[in-house]
Amino acid sequence: MRLEPSEIQAIATELAPLVADILEQRLSELPELAMSIPEAAAYARVEEHAIRNAIRDGRLPAIKIGHSVRIRRCDLFGLGGE
Repeated sequence: MRLEPSEIQAIATELAPLVADILEQRLSELPELAMSIPEAAAYARVEEHAIRNAIRDGRLPAIKIGHSVRIRRCDLFGLGGE
């Protein structure tokens, strides 16, 4: 079976939210990999805006899944000096 590009795009568009939900659920089961911005701020003992600024400036890696942002705990080391 061969799919046309438009069919592939339609399937991808339909599956994207489902995949995002699955990833978000799986990441939330692994707290060391799945800290939200408020959790990361509390862990690093900084204000949430410091976390958001660090993500925006590229100093803190983060993953965006759907509408959620997830941060690895190990990436927070050294952030508290802001």
